[in-house]
Amino acid sequence: MKAMLKKMVVAVALIASSPVMAADYHVATPFVSRQDQARMERERQERERQARLERERQERARQERERQARLERERQDRERHARMERERQERERQARLERMRQERERQARMERERQERERWARRDHRYNGRWLN
Repeated sequence: MKAMLKKMVVAVALIASSPVMAADYHVATPFVSRQDQARMERERQERERQARLERERQERARQERERQARLERERQDRERHARMERERQERERQARLERMRQERERQARMERERQERERWARRDHRYNGRWLN
């Protein structure tokens, strides 16, 4: 009887100190009925299933966050490329306008010079063959 009591005290101490040992002890001893063991196993499986579902939910949420972040980066990249293209086109347009302005100025200068030469040629022509005094 004393040996049985010592076994019980040891078993209680083990059960109280470690849930793993408690589970091992319950499996090894007839103190827990088969129905309780089945119920505990079902509860364990349900906890594992819930944990797996939660992990899967978190993984799907992580993947969705990554997808959204990737889409946002792609959108920003497209906007940046579009802005750079608009800026490039605007620079080209400004350069074209500047070249056209310079060409107009050159043409006007050439026209003024031509008219000046004609004026000088007409003036010089009036004095050809005559005395200047």
